[in-house]
Amino acid sequence: MNFLVYLGLRNYDLPDAQRMLADKSRQLLLNEWEGKRRVHENYNAETGVGDDVRNSDSFYSWGGLLGLIPLMEHGYFFPDAPED
Repeated sequence: MNFLVYLGLRNYDLPDAQRMLADKSRQLLLNEWEGKRRVHENYNAETGVGDDVRNSDSFYSWGGLLGLIPLMEHGYFFPDAPED
């Protein structure tokens, strides 16, 4: 969900909102990775914990998009950049 919202924010002149979402997404990913070496599919909206429900996958590829957001925000990856 964070990734889709971030892509939507890129359509508007809301640099502070983009930056805040990128920073929070990065922190959410790193907290779980550094603490448990996991990248979850879902995170609790209130606590940020990724394994608070029994059916949460502990290494699901969608969770990796949390790390792509800050890379895009800092100019390392632009999916809509024109090709050379």
